[in-house]
Amino acid sequence: MKISRKMNLIIPVETEMGTAYVHATPISKEVYREHFFILGKVFSAIFTEGFGAAAGPRMAYLMLERISIEQKIWEGEHGVSNTLVNEIIRLSNLVYPVEGKGWETKPLEVAIEREIVDVEDVINEIVFFTCVSSINKPGQATELMNMVNGMWNSQISSLTITDWMRSLPTLKPADSSGETESTSSAKSSTTQPEQDSAKSGPIPE
Repeated sequence: MKISRKMNLIIPVETEMGTAYVHATPISKEVYREHFFILGKVFSAIFTEGFGAAAGPRMAYLMLERISIEQKIWEGEHGVSNTLVNEIIRLSNLVYPVEGKGWETKPLEVAIEREIVDVEDVINEIVFFTCVSSINKPGQATELMNMVNGMWNSQISSLTITDWMRSLPTLKPADSSGETESTSSAKSSTTQPEQDSAKSGPIPE
């Protein structure tokens, strides 16, 4: 079993600062081996119940929770909620605009705790991505995620969060025309839509 370490998920999310992005990376092989059974059940249920790529990214977490509760493995110190779900969130970061500084990043867990991001806005897609990237061969996973991305405005990228942030449009000062100066005129899986810097600001403490 090989998990593609170069396939990361990018999810746009609206915040009070404007459009931000969640950058999520796949779980490790060790974490997969610990949770392969429940991940396989969730992935299978999504497709056998007819949800597929169209609805799966909007209910994968709910399916994970439901099946885990039925299997009595959701709660507790070693439960799925405290282990797998927390690990998925730990591997995700919020990339957000800061006026006069460009783009910065915070762990998704921090963004959720400070109510910058509603966990329900992103967790289903990240769980779906986790199932796809860990269960399928890299080529199959990429093909399936490309199909999903076309429906849900998400992306996959081979770039680490640091390199991906460098590919983002350059933010202009708030007193400018409000437009952004893009680092590239071509749109790609590593170049994001232009950002309205007038809404940007620091993450609240």
